[in-house]
Amino acid sequence: MSRREELVAEVMAVLHNYQQAFKTGTRDDIQAMVHLPVAYITEDDVQMRERYPFDPAKLREATGFHHGESTHEVLHIDETKAHVLINATRMRADNSPIEQIGAFYILQKRDGKWKIAAFSGVRTPAS
Repeated sequence: MSRREELVAEVMAVLHNYQQAFKTGTRDDIQAMVHLPVAYITEDDVQMRERYPFDPAKLREATGFHHGESTHEVLHIDETKAHVLINATRMRADNSPIEQIGAFYILQKRDGKWKIAAFSGVRTPAS
């Protein structure tokens, strides 16, 4: 396995745990995978947050989110930073789509741990 493949595997492990936390976890579970402050790029602002901006339990309750289907492409990676493109569909328990999300995440490795340092997503209703 090449060094790049090793780094990608490390980053993908964090993103797998992140997805699992969205599916069944809490905001605290997600926050454990985020460097603080975290940069959150919204539709019209760049915010530095001291807390992860979403509560997955509230998301599940409000939307019926049960699971997601996603692809991840690590565009760039080195020993301390990764740029990841994510395309996902949030789904209900019956596999009907809720919304689609295209997102860009930046992960950094600080003190030996990969965590999310910045992210931005564009959500669109399922078609």
